[in-house]
Amino acid sequence: MERKPQQQTLSIRISDALREFLERSKQVISSGRGESVSTSDVAKILLESAKDDRLDFRLEVADLQESPTESLWAIRRKWDQKQDLSRAEWIFLAQYIQVACEGVSEDPAMPGPDSFASLLEALVAVRNLRVERGVELDRYYLGNLGAEDGAAFNDRQLDPGIVPQVVRTVIQRLRESTTSGKPVFAGRNFYVAVRDEELPDLVALNRALFPHMTALFRLAARGHWLRERRALRSQREKPIVTDTIPAVSAAGFRLTFTVSGDGEVSILVSMDAKDVAYPLSPYPEIREFVAMLDRLKPDQSWNGIHFRAWMTDERPEKTARFCFFRHRDGITLGFSSKEWRSLKDVFAKAFSTPKLEKLLAELSLVYGEL
Repeated sequence: MERKPQQQTLSIRISDALREFLERSKQVISSGRGESVSTSDVAKILLESAKDDRLDFRLEVADLQESPTESLWAIRRKWDQKQDLSRAEWIFLAQYIQVACEGVSEDPAMPGPDSFASLLEALVAVRNLRVERGVELDRYYLGNLGAEDGAAFNDRQLDPGIVPQVVRTVIQRLRESTTSGKPVFAGRNFYVAVRDEELPDLVALNRALFPHMTALFRLAARGHWLRERRALRSQREKPIVTDTIPAVSAAGFRLTFTVSGDGEVSILVSMDAKDVAYPLSPYPEIREFVAMLDRLKPDQSWNGIHFRAWMTDERPEKTARFCFFRHRDGITLGFSSKEWRSLKDVFAKAFSTPKLEKLLAELSLVYGEL
């Protein structure tokens, strides 16, 4: 019998910097498909892949992870200037998109259905570029989308039209119903697609994905906020914002706005009946406050990162009231049903003004969809 070649064991000493690099590389290699790899496995994979092109982008992704905020900001600048991204930059972006899809933020309803639909369209766009069959990748995509195993013909073949068909069905469901379940593992699919699909060239990848870039980057910014808890701004390139937002008033409430030099907005809520001026800032706190106003129901409570809210029981001697307090200061405020509706209305009126809409759209690329 022919003897199998024995594997050799190589023992080497490495510096702390190289060990940290291997740890970052381990995250690139293991995340996405849920594979479990050790540091020594990573070193072996990198050595074996030195003869193909994949080593280059794995090394680059590990370098991008060293300064994630600056790396994502650089991707934002490239996008703004209509410059193509490298394969490593797409993979790096996809890592944060996966975090965005699976993480829980101030508003549990986020990301919204439209974001997931756009992400799935981007997934199909990447898959359509593949230059050879990827049966195992298709099985992985279908598994994360909850597709039936019966879609497979046998252990080695899979109808190539199944994945696009399933994705179209999911997208249609997302577009038609805001209450349908979200495909939270769509981010894993996209990450694996940009990492593992055999693609013709980078130009084709960029042309396929740039039409979806607004939704993709907003998701990546959300993932960055959930993981890093930092605004996605460059420490070296801070924009100077001089625009002013006009005050908005309605039924005893007045909102005044302050915009800082880096584009951060603060809102002061003046309440005539209570003679109170209540400050809200930064953007993640404002987004949760608005979500709390919109979604608090009489039979439910809200317990978010920044606020807790509830409705008191109605009694013969006392009408029911909507109450909330902010975790960081513990101050509790109560409102009648009429006052609560007025507070919702003044925020809805303010958020529909063109100047504030424009500012909030920019902040959604700084913090993501929260």
